[in-house]
Amino acid sequence: MIRLLCVVAVVISSDPATAADIPTEVKAKLQSAMISHVDGVMVDGSYTYLDTTTNAFETVYPANVHPMVLLAGNDYFVCSEMITEDGDTVTADFLVREVSGDYKVVQMIVNNRGALQAAMKNIGN
Repeated sequence: MIRLLCVVAVVISSDPATAADIPTEVKAKLQSAMISHVDGVMVDGSYTYLDTTTNAFETVYPANVHPMVLLAGNDYFVCSEMITEDGDTVTADFLVREVSGDYKVVQMIVNNRGALQAAMKNIGN
């Protein structure tokens, strides 16, 4: 968790280019929501999910946060990388929405960047 927070601090302070001008304060809140979500679903430092590309259960571990935060209509996607038990890198994309004044992860998509890319094309981003 500490390592992930350090990476987030570096990512946020670098203020990378995004699909829209998202204020740094909002980016920080979005990434904090992602970190809270990951912390809440991990068991013993790992996350197990059903990989819909392989139809198998996979276990991953947090690796780093991408500087990519995308506007998706009224919502956002925050991106991260995870590491498999075999050491392979997979993407994790988090759909984040403002709910009652707080940002909440409403969906976590692991190892399916194609779905995110297709969705972004469909909404014109």
